[in-house]
Formats: sequence, structure tokens, C-alpha cells
Amino acid sequence: MVKNNKNKVSLLTLFIILAIILDLFFLYFIKYQNQNLSVKEFNLNNIGNIINLLFTLLLLTGIIVSQFLKKDVINSKVFLGFLFLTQLFLIGAYISTIVNLPFKGIYIFRQNGNRLFIASLFTLFSFSNFVLLFIVWLSIIKTNNIVILRSIVNSAILMFIILLLTFLYIVKKEAGLSNRQFIKSRQNIGVVLGAAVWSNNKPSPSLAARVDKAINLYERQKISKIYLTGSNAPGELAESEVALNYLRSLRRNIRNVSIEKKTTSTNEQISFIKKVLYSNKKNHIIVISDSYHLVRVLEISKFQNIKIDVAPSDLTQSFGSSIINKVREALALTIFWFFAI
Repeated sequence: MVKNNKNKVSLLTLFIILAIILDLFFLYFIKYQNQNLSVKEFNLNNIGNIINLLFTLLLLTGIIVSQFLKKDVINSKVFLGFLFLTQLFLIGAYISTIVNLPFKGIYIFRQNGNRLFIASLFTLFSFSNFVLLFIVWLSIIKTNNIVILRSIVNSAILMFIILLLTFLYIVKKEAGLSNRQFIKSRQNIGVVLGAAVWSNNKPSPSLAARVDKAINLYERQKISKIYLTGSNAPGELAESEVALNYLRSLRRNIRNVSIEKKTTSTNEQISFIKKVLYSNKKNHIIVISDSYHLVRVLEISKFQNIKIDVAPSDLTQSFGSSIINKVREALALTIFWFFAI
């Protein structure tokens, strides 16, 4: 009878290890699908892919150590319950990326409702994974009191720490973007990423500053063409159209301007660059946006396996606005690193 129980535990352990490994590979598959990339383009040398692998190895190591120490962790209903939740959230997140969700017309902080729903499911998947991680390791170090509550609280703290580290990463990387120099070349193309449009189709300060930077580079012959990108929210002109109207209102001698009106996110804009502009290897792409935003742009471009240059706008912000924008970017970059959305 004891032998049968040991065999069951052993089989259960192997099943759980296999499920966790498959989750990692499935997550990688989803990430590359989210970016419309083939898994053949997989590159472990990306921060997000390394993070995914690291947390998986920590969980697998904990399970193996717990079995070696004869801890009855993975046999608990709570552990198995959270393991089931991770599978449920991951599968749900995947399905939500391939079906038409009904939240497209909802915008919160300028974020599409569909995208927010998908991001929420992926975040719940990661949170459940973190809880599993802490359940295992807290049990190993003999913290038997309120392990579940501690695991949940520690998971929330870990997510906050990850967000804080991403914020600091943006601050550090942003500081090194302003000193970039560009040589005059007919192959230099400036791509202005879309930004918020205010009431009466007025460009926000962020969008206007990006266009101003593009004009500055064009007049100094650092770029030979300007691409304005960005779709629209309900009731607004496309961001690219508003940017074009603003550019024309300045009455500058800018002749080579094109607009793109379909992309709805930074990810889609980088994909547009790759498919439309980067296909001509002679082109040198210079992406123009706010400095804090360009950190994520560079990470997405690296994931997409394309080389671009960046030019930060001269946007001036109050200290409070700067912090808020960087926090939003830290959240967006963290979600991109973990899930490529």
C-alpha cells in the first residue's frame, strides 16, 4: 500500500513537471504568435524570454527539492488548485488572442478593452504561477504557518518589485537616448509613432512634440521622409491624420510625408515598420517618440529581430506627469516582456 502511494506521488510529480515545462513552451508559442512571428525566429537572448525561463526553472527546482526532502507539497489540494488555475488562465489568455472579443469599443487610459482583457488573463496566469512558486519554497524552508496567505501576499509583493525594477530600467535606458547623432542620408526614414488626440481632433502635447522632432530632423536633412502612424479611438480622426494636419498647419516645406492609419498599438507599429519599411534593407529607420516610450520600442524591435534607431522628442513634462507616464510604460514593458503583448 505504501509502495503504491509512492508510485502515485512519483507519477504525479512527473506529470506536474511535464505540465510546467509545456506551459513554458506554450507561452513562448503564444508570445511569438502575438507578434505575428514564427517560432523559428525564437531568440532566448531577450529579457522577456529569459525571465520566463528563470521563473520556470525556480519552480521546477523547488518541486524537485521538495520531493527530495520528502515534502508533501505537490500532493496538497491547494497546490493542485493553483496549478489548475495557471492552466485555465493560460488557455483562456490564448483563446482570447485568437477570437473576436466584445470589448473593442471600450477605452481605459487610451487602452483598448480587448487588449486589457487579454493582459488581465496573462497577469492572472503569472500571479498563479508565483503563488505556486512561493507555496513550494515556503514549505521547503519549513514555514508551515499560513503558507497560502503568505504565498499570495509574497506574489503581490514580487509583482510590485518586478514593476519597480522595470521602472528603474526605463529611467536608466532613457537617459542614454538623447545623445544619439545621425548622419545625413537619403536612406534615413523617420517614423513618428502615434499618441493621444485631444477633443476637436487637437494633437496632445506628446503627439505635437513628436511631429516637431520629425520636422527638425527633416529640415536638418537627417531624414529624407516622414511616416506618421496611428489609428483612431471612437469619435476621433486617426492619430496620423491629426499629426498630418498639425504638420501642415505649421506651413513648413515638408514634401515627403506618408501616413498609416491602421495600427492601434506600439506592437503593431513596429510590425508595420518591419513589413513595409524594413523590407528594403537599404532603409535606415529612425523611430520618433517620447524618450520613456522609446525604451519599450527598442525592446519590441529586438524581439522582432529588426535594427532601428530612435530619436526622442523634446517633450517637456512636470515631475508628476513624468512619473505617471513612466509608471504606465513600466507596466506596459513588463507585460510585453512576460507575454509579448
